[in-house]
Amino acid sequence: MKYFTKEWYELCQKTSFHLPLEEEKQAETFSEEYFQQLYNTELIRWLNFQEEVASIMETAEKGNREDHSENTPFNREHEIEQFHESFLFNQACLKKDLPETIVKEIADIRVFALNKATRSVINAVTKFCENNEKAVAATSEEYRRYFKEASLAFDSVIVENFGFHDCTIIKSVQDGKSVTLLLDPSGGFTNINEVTFENCTIIKQDDLLEDSWWLYEEVYKVYDKYEFHVLLQNSKMGLIDFIISADQVSFKSNNKHS
Repeated sequence: MKYFTKEWYELCQKTSFHLPLEEEKQAETFSEEYFQQLYNTELIRWLNFQEEVASIMETAEKGNREDHSENTPFNREHEIEQFHESFLFNQACLKKDLPETIVKEIADIRVFALNKATRSVINAVTKFCENNEKAVAATSEEYRRYFKEASLAFDSVIVENFGFHDCTIIKSVQDGKSVTLLLDPSGGFTNINEVTFENCTIIKQDDLLEDSWWLYEEVYKVYDKYEFHVLLQNSKMGLIDFIISADQVSFKSNNKHS
């Protein structure tokens, strides 16, 4: 990837830390008592919400046909554990992803992970996120400009169809010099469920493609061949670079061949 790199995608994940933050004077100093009070308040709010959702789902289930699968009933102990795991995960991500200069300004990262912060911290985090968002948008615009010009020399079928954001790769099949990817497009914006790279060479593949989530793609013309660059994410949240060179690419869907 030349534009939508792993680093660019990771930057995308650092653009919204400021959104849920609420100003709180008690976040200025470390206080175990305040943290425990805040944690319990947020936990109760979470439990009430989950119980309400479970109740709505149960009511809806009773109104449906008997052959519909049953929803899991509300489990208080399970939800308490889920809340705690989510809290710990969020806390670890914030420590890792925020600049050290900002982390040092935070009196208690646990309180920050529960979305309470001082005005100065909120301002610093907001500036950090907004700068990241500008950088992300600038890269997207650079690729848009590149593709607008370069695609004039591309096969129109590729321009119209090679876009599988939010699709999932079910299987990769190699047949001689061709590679076919079988897709689940239900989460994406296409009805294509099969793409075949003809007379191809795999230039880079960081990991297995099966069960990976298609994030972004780039297309290039290198001499007489196309180069397709794809950024994927596997089930363990690892990022995968997949680059394949091919003479041409063809597409299939349940009701259409391209």
